[in-house]
Amino acid sequence: MDAELTALASSGATTLIGLMVTDGWQQVRRRFAALFGHQSTDVDEELERSRNTLVAARQAMDPATADDLEAEWRSRLRRLLADDPGAAHQLRAVLDELAGPADGVHTETHFRETTINGPVNTGSGAQITYGLTYGTRSDPSVHE
Repeated sequence: MDAELTALASSGATTLIGLMVTDGWQQVRRRFAALFGHQSTDVDEELERSRNTLVAARQAMDPATADDLEAEWRSRLRRLLADDPGAAHQLRAVLDELAGPADGVHTETHFRETTINGPVNTGSGAQITYGLTYGTRSDPSVHE
């Protein structure tokens, strides 16, 4: 497999894993399942299992699971691209669609970031300090 298809499979897997925990997941799942054609029902179920695993891993603060899932889907996409020459065009179309509008319209979302620092009691007598950063959407028309 050439480097371009390998990069495409990698981009597809990264995009897939990144979008598993978004509001648009159902659309993403359908689009990726359709890439696999006759296997789409099985793939659809596997995508949903992967999403459930990812959600649980994020709640458990386990980033290694996300890496494992991405590697798994990268491998599946590489095999698909190797077996089906038309799949590369389809995958590019899906990635372009998921990237946003192609008509030159760019929308921006602004976030205000806040960091909270403090101690955490681990229950074992030890105490650790944490830093939690979160963002909230702000109105770009309001100037601070």
